[in-house]
Amino acid sequence: MSERSSDLGSWIARLRTVDPTAGLAEALDAIDREALDNAVGFAAEHARRYVATNGLDDGWDGPRPILILYTTGRRSGRIRRNPLLYVEADGRRYLIGSKGGDDRHPEWYLNLVAEPRVQVRVLQDVYEADARTLAGPERAQLWPELIARYPMFAEYQQATSREIPVVELTRRAEDDRG
Repeated sequence: MSERSSDLGSWIARLRTVDPTAGLAEALDAIDREALDNAVGFAAEHARRYVATNGLDDGWDGPRPILILYTTGRRSGRIRRNPLLYVEADGRRYLIGSKGGDDRHPEWYLNLVAEPRVQVRVLQDVYEADARTLAGPERAQLWPELIARYPMFAEYQQATSREIPVVELTRRAEDDRG
């Protein structure tokens, strides 16, 4: 992938100028051919299977539901994709940057902090979103619901000195894309 395609939203816009009938899903099919997968082998295979089957067979035996998050690498500028557990609450989607309780943030989180405009794939639903880290009372209000659904996040929080980030994904309106 060339350096001019490092901004995923811009690359999708360019693909649409070549083929105005191309939707976001078709544009992401082209991007998926060159996207860099997570360095962790099982996560990379998980992402490939998810994309190949529109999320119907992803080879994952862990908690559900799963989405694919596309970010722009903060150092490389290349498109990265990661399969992630997400939580829906009050009609919104959230990601939890636990990294299994590691003292370092996950790379996908650092990438979206640097560039909060991301792409999301949930089964066949593909959309652009803005990512925002919840802080203070907003995070504190949601955290009990997250750990009630997925108790492992409480264990991960206890295992690290950093505050595990909770990220809200807000779908971008059609006219905000480009």
